[in-house]
Amino acid sequence: MNPQMLQILRESRGMSSSKLAEAVGISPATMSKIEHGLVSVEEERAEKIANALNYPREVFSWSDEVHGFGSSVFYHRKQQSLTQAALRKIQAQVNLARMRLTRLMRSVAFDARYVIPTLDVSEIGGAAEAARAVRAYWALPMGPIRNMAQTLERAGVVLVRTDFETQKISAISIPPLDGAPHMIFMNSAHSADRERFTLAHELGHFVLHGDLDTPETAEREADEFASEFLMPAAEIRTSLRGVTLQSAAQLKRLWRVSIAALLRRARDLGSIDESRYKSLNVQISQRGWRKIEPVTIERDEPSVVQSLIDIQMGEHELSATELSNIVGLSEEEFSVRFNVPLERTTATRHLRLL
Repeated sequence: MNPQMLQILRESRGMSSSKLAEAVGISPATMSKIEHGLVSVEEERAEKIANALNYPREVFSWSDEVHGFGSSVFYHRKQQSLTQAALRKIQAQVNLARMRLTRLMRSVAFDARYVIPTLDVSEIGGAAEAARAVRAYWALPMGPIRNMAQTLERAGVVLVRTDFETQKISAISIPPLDGAPHMIFMNSAHSADRERFTLAHELGHFVLHGDLDTPETAEREADEFASEFLMPAAEIRTSLRGVTLQSAAQLKRLWRVSIAALLRRARDLGSIDESRYKSLNVQISQRGWRKIEPVTIERDEPSVVQSLIDIQMGEHELSATELSNIVGLSEEEFSVRFNVPLERTTATRHLRLL
């Protein structure tokens, strides 16, 4: 039993060490020694631990590297109000999801149309200029990005929606690690327009912040990148002159970003002044649009993870039981987490069998 893996699996269930000890029928001190690798674990006790956490016994022996918040690996909007227990649970769940996806990707290759460049924000002239460079490099057409999920998947990014059990973290991005591609874990509780901006924001991190030394600056730069990537100044500035809430709602249908993002873009581009911007935001609050905006847009649906399942179950002829063992989940949890029927014939886009 890998002590570090035991800790990650426990934290992914939101269970404290003392609660797990109680469930297994041992003292908290003994459980602490197990998690620190100070005592060996006989098989009977290991089975009890696995059953208490509802994970297959084999997953406790995984030796994958665990990556933590605060490093250049994870980009997230810091929220001081989140408890350490909540952050640990999210960190554990994302680490485990990355490990599962890495296993599903074995013997499967990405056919990425685009390459994500690495740009120096100071050398290229700013985050907005970097966004323009990426759009040009990928030969994206003028106007709105019609489907952000598809665009990122064409660049080899794996997208996963997950329940963070909080609204306070929009996404967690992971650059290529352990042979896996870029990954973005999105908050399933967020609206479609907010999710699209988040995806562009995280792309900005990939492009600009391979070595995250100044988080505060990095967040602002990622927002600037996202705004230009989704709403190019040269194309949207005229439409934002004298913008009202009604005209912003119509522009939302076209550009597929939130009304709040459009108003902020109008201010940043000088299409409205600060006083007008504040007035419009007061109106947004009065109308209750902070939580739910008018004009609903459809989500940009990722397809790569579903394609991975298709290939493994179709081309490789693996059963749900075999796949659940590969990803370290019970068959029931595998079915729920990956949301796929046992037999499918969905087209496998962006991927090919090796």
